[in-house]
Amino acid sequence: MTPQSYERRSPWLRGLHMLILAILFAVAETVLFVCTLVQFGWLVVTRTRNPHIASFGEQLARWLAKTALFQTGASEDKPFPWSDWK
Repeated sequence: MTPQSYERRSPWLRGLHMLILAILFAVAETVLFVCTLVQFGWLVVTRTRNPHIASFGEQLARWLAKTALFQTGASEDKPFPWSDWK
């Protein structure tokens, strides 16, 4: 992204997006923690991983990474809910 394109966008709107994503990121950390506990419990009981939890974990990891890139200014691509989840 060129410096001129930053000048055309409102920093306040980006700040609002960043605030919303910071709140969602904190919620996602809690969801990740719960998934970790459930997956560990599943492993203890069944001795196998739950593929649904693992798949959701991959999707959540991608979202967390996209969010971190947007939050730090490394990317202008806004993650979910402004784009597709996957």
